[in-house]
Amino acid sequence: MTREELIRCIEVGSLPAVVWCEKKYEGICCMLKITKDNTVFLDYDDTYDDCDAEGGFRATFQYDSFERMIAAIEQFTGKDLRELMLNPYAYDLFACAAPEWEAFQWDLYDGRIPMLQDYASFMIGSFFWDGLYRQKFTPGVSTEQLLEWMNERQDAAFDDSAPSA
Repeated sequence: MTREELIRCIEVGSLPAVVWCEKKYEGICCMLKITKDNTVFLDYDDTYDDCDAEGGFRATFQYDSFERMIAAIEQFTGKDLRELMLNPYAYDLFACAAPEWEAFQWDLYDGRIPMLQDYASFMIGSFFWDGLYRQKFTPGVSTEQLLEWMNERQDAAFDDSAPSA
């Protein structure tokens, strides 16, 4: 794809444009999705559609410029922009009765999941995935441990937003 095709797609489209999709685990693919404001979603999911609130992993990367965003995508994929496709047909990559989520969870916990680089900001919105990434608990976490992490995060967010005396 060309730079102009990509710009046109994200300016006109209401959904993020998939620019890369590769099978990483049985039934789970890694996808890069781009949207307006130089934002890239790094998704690991068992469906081609947007991340499922129940299970899919999403990390959101914000870039200072379109050029930095493209450079980060090229570095992550090992491909030049011209080699990438807009919304590639990849549905067959997801065919699986039992996606390997546990293997993905351990790889995220152990720091083996590559992330994009040179971003202005980065976040993992899900408490569960963020906790695994930060090694606050391991896969198979108990409900009590997960609630403890959620409360810790909420308390930290509250403390950060409280006005200083």
